[in-house]
Amino acid sequence: MPRELFDRGNRDEATLTASPESQTRAGDLITSDYDGCNAFTIHHEDENPNFGTSRNARAGNKDLSDLHPFVQTLSLSDLESCVALEDATFPEHERCSREKFQYRLTSCPELSLGLFSTTTSDGLVASMPTYPHARPSDTASLEKRSTLVAQVIGTKCATPTVTDESMAFPPDWRSGVSPSERRGHQEHGRTIAIHSLAALLEFKGRGLGKIVMKSYLQRMETSGITDRIALLAHDHLLKYYEGLGFRNLGKSQASFGGGGWYDMIYEIPEQKPGS
Repeated sequence: MPRELFDRGNRDEATLTASPESQTRAGDLITSDYDGCNAFTIHHEDENPNFGTSRNARAGNKDLSDLHPFVQTLSLSDLESCVALEDATFPEHERCSREKFQYRLTSCPELSLGLFSTTTSDGLVASMPTYPHARPSDTASLEKRSTLVAQVIGTKCATPTVTDESMAFPPDWRSGVSPSERRGHQEHGRTIAIHSLAALLEFKGRGLGKIVMKSYLQRMETSGITDRIALLAHDHLLKYYEGLGFRNLGKSQASFGGGGWYDMIYEIPEQKPGS
């Protein structure tokens, strides 16, 4: 279940800038090669009056140049970072287990996306729980490391909403999954179930969760592999996800983590021929 642990008051967010040398338009992403995966450097985030900044001075800083952020498809090599971020942001009864991360990053890594910060050992991110698992950056500097600061974790399911079965995973997945298995990732499904939207609490109010989610939605819209994106949310985050384009379908029957969820879906716009 997604959780964006930023300020839960009024969410009025102004323009965010992530690269001072950028000359690109707001919202543009610059591609680069990184460890065989698709990577993008984030330059600007467009203004959205429905999201808020934090009350403290650090979180109220709209300039992200100190983080040097970029988004990249997650892989099994990011396992420890994903676990550390999950543990730092979710209560224990709602966390994804280490083995469940292994399963998801092995079965469908293309459905998970990370927001990374390029930093050095004396940088702002060096004290964060994910920094010990950071890996060398793709820059020429040997001192810089890419540290996970936000993530979206997803799988496919055959139902229009997230269910307890789609939240689970086959216990024997390492030895092969039966074609009739209904738990976990369903390759033939046309719904993407988002299981985690997490961002480091230390950067609340700076829009990192929104950035990685918007990047994720943009990728899935153009992928042609899904008709909708579904997630579970608690009532205090309904407005947040509605601001990102999700629609509230009402209370969910999913009981994961004690229940109390709402079903939310994001319909993928129909692609016109030649688009």
